[in-house]
Amino acid sequence: MTKSVFIIAAFFLGYGALYGQTTVNGRVTDNEGRPLSFASLKFYNVKDPSQPLTEKIADENGKFQVWFAESGTYKVVTSYKNLVPFIQQYNFNDPEVTVSIALPKEKVTDIQEVVVSKRAKSTIVRKIDRIVMNVSDNPIAAGKSSLDLFRLAPGVFVNNGKISINGVWGTRVMVDGKMLNISGVDLKNYLQNLRSNEIQSIEVIAHPPAEFDAEGSGGIINIILKKNTKEGINGYIGSDYSIGLGKYPSYNPYAAINYKKGKFGLSSSYSYTNSKSYEELTQKRDFTNGGKYEQSSTDIQKNKSNRVKIGSTYDFSDKQSVGLQYTGQFSNFSSNSVSDSYIYYPTAANNVRSIGSFPTESKTNYHNGGLNYSIKTDTLGSKFSFVTDYTYNKRTGNSISDSRDFNANNIIVRDTLFKFSYPSTAKIFTADAKYNWNFKSGHNLSFGAKATSTDIDNDNSYEIFQNSWYSVPENNFNFKYRERIYAAFASFSGEWKKFEYKLGVRGEQSDVSGDLSGSQQGEVSQNYFNWFPSLFLKRNLDAEGNNFLAFSYNRRIRRPSYFDLNPYKYYIDNYSVTTGNPYLKPQFTNSFEVSGMWSGKYYTALSYNYTTDIIAQIIENYPGQELVTVIKSNAGTSKVLTATLSVPVNIAKWWTTNNNLLLTYTVSKSPYFLIEKQSFILQSEQEITLGKGYTFTLNGFYTPQMVTGNIVTKGIAGVDVGLQKKFFKNKLTARASVSDVFYTNNYKATSYFNDTRIYISHKEQSRVLSLSLIYNFKSGENFKAKKIESSSADEKGRL
Repeated sequence: MTKSVFIIAAFFLGYGALYGQTTVNGRVTDNEGRPLSFASLKFYNVKDPSQPLTEKIADENGKFQVWFAESGTYKVVTSYKNLVPFIQQYNFNDPEVTVSIALPKEKVTDIQEVVVSKRAKSTIVRKIDRIVMNVSDNPIAAGKSSLDLFRLAPGVFVNNGKISINGVWGTRVMVDGKMLNISGVDLKNYLQNLRSNEIQSIEVIAHPPAEFDAEGSGGIINIILKKNTKEGINGYIGSDYSIGLGKYPSYNPYAAINYKKGKFGLSSSYSYTNSKSYEELTQKRDFTNGGKYEQSSTDIQKNKSNRVKIGSTYDFSDKQSVGLQYTGQFSNFSSNSVSDSYIYYPTAANNVRSIGSFPTESKTNYHNGGLNYSIKTDTLGSKFSFVTDYTYNKRTGNSISDSRDFNANNIIVRDTLFKFSYPSTAKIFTADAKYNWNFKSGHNLSFGAKATSTDIDNDNSYEIFQNSWYSVPENNFNFKYRERIYAAFASFSGEWKKFEYKLGVRGEQSDVSGDLSGSQQGEVSQNYFNWFPSLFLKRNLDAEGNNFLAFSYNRRIRRPSYFDLNPYKYYIDNYSVTTGNPYLKPQFTNSFEVSGMWSGKYYTALSYNYTTDIIAQIIENYPGQELVTVIKSNAGTSKVLTATLSVPVNIAKWWTTNNNLLLTYTVSKSPYFLIEKQSFILQSEQEITLGKGYTFTLNGFYTPQMVTGNIVTKGIAGVDVGLQKKFFKNKLTARASVSDVFYTNNYKATSYFNDTRIYISHKEQSRVLSLSLIYNFKSGENFKAKKIESSSADEKGRL
């Protein structure tokens, strides 16, 4: 084994020595020695200065590395924001050269012209495996939340806090490379509170490469925060208040404080959410016995949640650090659905009316603790990292069904009262090790391994009320779930002629078992190994990189969420029930994309996604049954072809707009339905500067229909408006907004299953007035709050 490792290492080291004639390591600073993050550099051979040989962007510390096939004299042009470009000539004659570039403080005479020009060229940068949207130097991004910023990114669609990339839903969100382990309302609140003044850039990763877990059906959005380097204390405090117009209020206070002294850093944050909202649902369907069913229900939802996060870091040196982190979230959720249903038969005397109340309550205690260690192993920035953490999630829940059926003469013919209890616990342990090996040739080899252990215990009980509560043993069951996943990956990247490339492969072994006992008996056992290859190619069409073509391919897996595997039952009314499915299988997706950037700002893409055993919410309605079941199921295959066009336009100095058009063609096929639909999504964001620090925004979207599983919606549209003002030297930001002004962001849909059609109309609290205040403070100097990575991000997202 040792000999094999030595041979492999010697091969790669020899490869780097063979091709690495001259390696230049450098750092860009101002004339006072402060690093200039993300400065741009162009390198010209003095023998042929007509176009640059290569271009580089410095990292957050102003550092860069570039390789030349031959030694010689080169001209370097360095640019940073509105500073005058700095031109210097260097002799690169040694195998390894170190340079320091200090830009003078002299600015160009027309700052506004430079800012506009820079934004037009570098607002969107296409890397080999992702799109990077610059935020810090983008005037249109000022004052926006991160959720608002997503709408500016090519191919990204945001609606009611849900995010898709190139028409594919299931997008996950990371901050500084760490997956956010929250979803739903919690995720939406977090993203609304994270403002653009904290963000350096946003990465849109439509097809995640091999170093990311293969888990997931959609892409990833990674938010890169601005970095501060000096010691001191800083933080922020703020609150959001919102009220559904004519309905219910919500409020969300939050605060964070960070501290650094020497090698030690400490960060903490707390947020509280108290929300109330509603949903209205109507549905109509026909029974096979000639009956017609009409149902309407109103669901009032309440949520109270406390979230605390504490992290600490210690830097042994500038190359080696360790971090600890704890996150706790404690939530109480309740809802009460009141339903009124009618069944009309050909003979009126057989008509039935059902009135019911279906309250549900749940409590969740979530704990996660993690350890992160990293060390840089050479001067080229090669790095080893190890991450491990443990998650414990306990959820208690119960639902009650209280209903009465009346005959055509309004006489009670049935009066039922029963309840379900479904407590569950989840224990997840992960360990993840990676090594990122940089070569003098400019090539990179990354490899690593990860192990995940998951144990879920769901205990479900059923009781009926007859003067007092009685257990019904034949309806009780227990479901225990065990999952072990072992993964390894490797990727290699570099340049060949005029092409950039990145090759990767990931292997994952999954061992899954489930034991269903009680009234229902059964065992689930799945053991499978899968390869997940990925390929990325990019070809610049000009020297500046403003025009390029790119190709990408990858394979993904989406495992069912742990909650979806729990065979609980929740009655919406006497004729509709929601349940879990312990026999769900994972779905697999193969994705292909060809994309291009034109003139540095116009973006086009054509993508194709083919998914097998697709996991989708299905409405089952079998002949001869009046009960409808809403369940996650493996619903056959899905083919999605999308075309994306992104066009930013500056109408005037005070009026900017960003527009996205997404064309879709979807085919969903299963033994129970066949759906083939074309559609489009049109998004537009307008920003108008009113003067005296005021900014007005207008956002809108429209789609004629959307396809999800066996459900096809009709047209959906939405218009949001907002007004923002900053005070006290931009420390205090106030914002007022109204979402879904015309109350059109609701839907009507049709569900297809066998020969049955179910017609659905859905409304929710989408028209909301929101008021927001946030104050940023600091004591002493700003400092860098190091990110603490987590190895269980993908597993926590399935809770």
